Amino acid sequence: MTELLQGTVFSNTAFRAMEIGPLPKAPRERSRIGEELQPIGTYAGIIPYLGTIQDVEVLQEHEKADPEFESKDWWWDHQRIRFLNGKLGLKTLILILPIIWVFILWLGGPALMIWASGEIESMAELPPLLMALGIVIFTLGWFAFAIWATPVTTNWLMSTGMGFVLKPFEKAINKKLDDTLEDGCSEFNRTTGLVRLALGRGRFFEAPFVEFDAYVDRVIQQSGVFYRLIFVHRYTQKSFHKTAFSTIESSKSEVLALWDVLQTYMDVTQPLPDVPRLEPFRHLDPVTAEHDGRIGRNPRFWRDLDLEAWKQGEGKEWLKRQMEYPWDKRKCRLTPQLGKISMAEYRKLRPADAWPI
Repeated sequence: MTELLQGTVFSNTAFRAMEIGPLPKAPRERSRIGEELQPIGTYAGIIPYLGTIQDVEVLQEHEKADPEFESKDWWWDHQRIRFLNGKLGLKTLILILPIIWVFILWLGGPALMIWASGEIESMAELPPLLMALGIVIFTLGWFAFAIWATPVTTNWLMSTGMGFVLKPFEKAINKKLDDTLEDGCSEFNRTTGLVRLALGRGRFFEAPFVEFDAYVDRVIQQSGVFYRLIFVHRYTQKSFHKTAFSTIESSKSEVLALWDVLQTYMDVTQPLPDVPRLEPFRHLDPVTAEHDGRIGRNPRFWRDLDLEAWKQGEGKEWLKRQMEYPWDKRKCRLTPQLGKISMAEYRKLRPADAWPI
């Protein structure tokens, strides 16, 4: 069911919004309390402003070490967007180590001074007031040193120091990481139109992109109301909150722009969305290459960008457009197709390895 169509790099199951066929009716009402159902197939052509700023920095930094973007650590390309779906594993340990080091650095000096005042005989004989004053002065001086030393030593720990400590275990750690990534790797596949979401323990939920409904979810926290994008499989009601597009944002328009990016990416009749992470691969996608050649797009726009100048100039206009775009005026091309085919008939048309419905 996922063979490549003749004369194209895309399979017959690839997503094409203008060609959405008949779909079974959803078994449950699609409206959900506190969550806004998003339309499918209407594109604003807007990329998320805050995400773009972060990604430009990541893109430009990565190019220094991997100018051809051949590293397996670069998870976005013209064929699929990969991500870890809620898998922590060794990442938790890597995050805990610098936290432990900072605690040791900040509290170690004062703790040592207090211990010495009771254990070293010459210090124990000092007048209490003088000893207390000495401890206070030493502690303030130590904190001043810690403020300077924290970024320097933490950066060294996470680079050179970590590499030195873990060097004897490098092969075992790499194997563990590979196993963890394979087990926890999810993806949106532009070429096949399929979404594969890791469930852990070697299990995956795989289904066509057209079967997923996207919702903007409100996340209420003590500091205010935030937003994120979640996905619900229409025919099983399985809900996914930890995808690459489910980051919690303070701006609702940022989340709406994220959904616009993902839809555009998956629709093979559209050029790849013009986001920094995909720039090194735009020439490899035929639809995108034709589009970029027609408009004369600079192939290194994001990689050579002066980000600070962009934020003060063109970036401001991008943000304004994102905030003012009439998001509520978008039309859904999918909803009118629901109920035009029975579930039994539709099952025969689905990819054989898709999750059963």
